[in-house]
Amino acid sequence: MMTPHYASRTGLALIMAAAFVPAAVQAQTYTPEEKQEMIEYGEQFDTAWDLYQELVKKADGGTPLTPATLPDWSGVFRRTRGGTNFDPDQARGELPTAKLTPAAHAEMMDRIEKTKQGIQFDPISTCLSPGIPRWLDMPFMRDFYVTTGTTIMIAEAYNSVRRIYTDGRGHVPEEERYPTHNGDSIGIWDGDKLIIHTNQLMAHYYERTQPRYSEQVETVEVWQKVDDNTIEADVWVFDPPNLVEPWYTKQSYTKIDDPEKFFRINHWACKGNQNNDVYMTEDGNSNFIDFDFTSEDDQTGEEE
Repeated sequence: MMTPHYASRTGLALIMAAAFVPAAVQAQTYTPEEKQEMIEYGEQFDTAWDLYQELVKKADGGTPLTPATLPDWSGVFRRTRGGTNFDPDQARGELPTAKLTPAAHAEMMDRIEKTKQGIQFDPISTCLSPGIPRWLDMPFMRDFYVTTGTTIMIAEAYNSVRRIYTDGRGHVPEEERYPTHNGDSIGIWDGDKLIIHTNQLMAHYYERTQPRYSEQVETVEVWQKVDDNTIEADVWVFDPPNLVEPWYTKQSYTKIDDPEKFFRINHWACKGNQNNDVYMTEDGNSNFIDFDFTSEDDQTGEEE
């Protein structure tokens, strides 16, 4: 069962997938051996910051963009494959590929079992942002804006906007930090690759039947436009309370074929009126508040 707000949007996403993405595009573009190499590479580092610093070192500090070297990431994109699994390679009916701590595994299995019983609640049903890293696996449309000093990533779902600063600044000073949905993201450009480190994030779920992550979660991402229609990201998630080792995934986003320029990112207003509020029931499920139509809202059934 899907929670309110999400089901109708998911239907739209499935229609888009069928209409615009040929089957060949959705195929895995890397081998299991290549993925294993990336997993083992991440395991060499104790923290996300250590991995990020190594990538910055390999890139000789990065190369600032100029107006002449801006990559073209224009268009409206959707997730290429994976549904709502954080790892697109998770096989149907299988558990997530993350190596979890015993406590994290037990918590996830409890939620999965409740979901099988039709009991589930998702904080995004109350219009909270999906946040990072969940932002990466959300369906629906998104677009990207690259400037010389900042890259902006916008997901239609919950009006979720990321800003990645590539102008040389560091993270917010320690004494000024606090967790937010999308955290604080800084990065560099290594040729046409955008390397990002994100910290200061809030605890959340990767998805309803996926693991949870804590406020200690940090990510390293390497984004690249690999062909005219595809942007990919190598992602390592570090979260010691929940992950035994970094969780590596390759995320992919496909440009929607839109010659008539029909598709656009619209404002996502999931609380458009007094009947859109969702609450958690005593058994942990989701439900709408009692509908409260006024005489002005609904004249149906009134005698003339």
